[in-house]
Amino acid sequence: MKIYNPNEPLLYTHIPKCAGTSVVRLLKDWFGNTYHKLNQDETQDILLPKVETQDAAGNWLPNVRCIHGHFNHGRGYGLPYYYPEVNQYFTILRDPFDLTVSMYFFAKGRSAEGKFWYRGNPVDFSAQFASVEEYVRSYPYWLFHHLPQDITLDNYEQKLKSKFIYIGLFEDMQGTISTLAKILKKPDRNLPQLNVSTYDEKVPNFLRESFYADFPLLLRIYTFAQENYLRTSFESISELKAPKTPAAMNSGKVASRSDAQAG
Repeated sequence: MKIYNPNEPLLYTHIPKCAGTSVVRLLKDWFGNTYHKLNQDETQDILLPKVETQDAAGNWLPNVRCIHGHFNHGRGYGLPYYYPEVNQYFTILRDPFDLTVSMYFFAKGRSAEGKFWYRGNPVDFSAQFASVEEYVRSYPYWLFHHLPQDITLDNYEQKLKSKFIYIGLFEDMQGTISTLAKILKKPDRNLPQLNVSTYDEKVPNFLRESFYADFPLLLRIYTFAQENYLRTSFESISELKAPKTPAAMNSGKVASRSDAQAG
């Protein structure tokens, strides 16, 4: 993965339902007033704002070291074109099927409270998607919108390695934060648990495999992230402790499919 340069801005590309709400507090703590969260107001159809990263001479502005946003191609502000000058990202991924299911229940719950908006209008989510099965089969494309635009089945490894300093896993959030803290040379913190979705329908087991078959790029990216996470975490820990054997490393369980930290 790319080596972090603290003298250049870092983009946190926040994929919905991947613990972003919890991570906000950590980034504020770590970066102080050099952290910038870009907020889109869906209730007024206000698009994502932009903070400048360079002065007129092309020098990096010292007050911009971390930029956090829901970068989204579907809305015209995706990566890499929205910040073409920034060359280091990090993100947190989640099993793409679990993520899609979590988004369904999140949107359904918000809609029932009259709080789910899109481009200035409230959305009756249940009228659009009668069940979790219908949603999973018809609407996972929003996840692609939050990934860098130029990633394909042929180049995803090269593209991810060239831009990302780190990809954490939702399924091991505390380990993710501890390793990220080490990469950024920041103090480790316990992660708060915020913005948890409530599941009020049974999710059919057969949906998972059909989802992976329909969207192989999402599964490939997540598998790559898992492999890189295990390797990065192992290398980080080995600096402090005697190295584990490969067998011991491979026996570690990463995915619990818990919804304890959402965002």
